[in-house]
Amino acid sequence: MTLILDPHNLRKLVSDYNRLADDADWNRFQMSLRSDVDPALLTEGQKQAVVFVTHIENHTPGYIKDYLSRFPVDGYREVRNAMHNRELFHFIVRWGVEEDRHAEALSLYQLSAGIAPDADILLRELIEECIKPFSIGFSEPVQVFTYTFLQEKATQLYYQYLARMVQEPVLKKLLQTLAKDESRHFVFFSRVLDAYLDTFGGKIIALIEEVALSYRMPLYNTLKDYRRRAIRMAREAPGYDRKTPVRILADHLEKAIPTHRDLEIPIRQAISRMLPDIFSGEETRKGEYGAL
Repeated sequence: MTLILDPHNLRKLVSDYNRLADDADWNRFQMSLRSDVDPALLTEGQKQAVVFVTHIENHTPGYIKDYLSRFPVDGYREVRNAMHNRELFHFIVRWGVEEDRHAEALSLYQLSAGIAPDADILLRELIEECIKPFSIGFSEPVQVFTYTFLQEKATQLYYQYLARMVQEPVLKKLLQTLAKDESRHFVFFSRVLDAYLDTFGGKIIALIEEVALSYRMPLYNTLKDYRRRAIRMAREAPGYDRKTPVRILADHLEKAIPTHRDLEIPIRQAISRMLPDIFSGEETRKGEYGAL
């Protein structure tokens, strides 16, 4: 079973995204001018957090390669599939450009702040991780989009919480800018999930639930010393909770119930399994995760 959206519906979602993205450009080189950075205002933990997220963002070639392998634009006998993938390609290339800009902006900041001593040394460290293979691990398109929904929201929230603690003004502004991009990515994937619910209804609930139950951030199984570094990273952003993206996904599904009354029972059952710690009886406790 491979469920894909009608190319005409996907075209509108992608065009709406790119229309906004074309008006949201910013200059990565101007963002991290060495003369504007005050390294004395950074804590050691914040420096290490920047190193960590640079690795996550720098794996963009792997993320994009994985997407393109799942949504190729050639080799199809079925023209409709090729049309779908070509429409999606308009988003993928733009998304890749924006994520790669994040990686380079963070790298430039590391150099400006003295976190990394040399561009060649930094590149070698990044490449040692970047050349490791990456796979989302799901085959159904709606699961690929669900995974990215969670990933984009997690990254957005982390940047927001970290920015609140940072006193160094250039890094604070950079993190806030990255969070805006990630928020825009998240909105795109949330609208894609809405389109899947409208088109396929109950056929996708179990597929979405499977992703939520097994979700891990990218590179958790490849990045050197990931667990220790992730714990330290979270400490630098008080309020950040790695479980929040799944709560937001559950909230997103619950908000779909009024327009999909026939899906109320399977959606609530899925939420109860996704969030066993906050589910009670027939309804989720309102407000616990809807505020984020």
